[in-house]
Amino acid sequence: MPRDGSIEDVESFVYPGSKVTIDGGTMQDVAQRIQKANGAFVQLYPVWRNNKISTRTKLRIFRSSVKALLLYGSETWKVTKIATSKLQVFVNRYLRRILNIHWPEVISNEELWRRAEEIEILTQIKRRKWNWIGHILRKGQDTIEREDMDWNPQ
Repeated sequence: MPRDGSIEDVESFVYPGSKVTIDGGTMQDVAQRIQKANGAFVQLYPVWRNNKISTRTKLRIFRSSVKALLLYGSETWKVTKIATSKLQVFVNRYLRRILNIHWPEVISNEELWRRAEEIEILTQIKRRKWNWIGHILRKGQDTIEREDMDWNPQ
């Protein structure tokens, strides 16, 4: 912030861990989240390759570390088909690795989700949005979060 107290106009900034851009920036944030979650998955290669760790435990680790990192901040994203498709492809790819489903074995995504006890990523994001809205609505009327719900930038 400049010393005179005025607010600087910027194209984008990171606030806490999510990229906020002038155009809404959902796709940039999704790409950044996928990159970070991919890094977390790669760091956990010893876990994924370990035959002594059960598949159930591997799936729990995936959900609590990789998927949590992937969906961080999704409550504020504009949900688009392209964004949810990219997220779903990422999750499906790594679920197949964890469950040892390799080509030429072909199963549907629904069967993959059944085996992994997962639900579609779009449904997960919608649930997170509803949980976040419920959290905001339980706050007092005079809080900034409640004021933001009514704010119109025009």
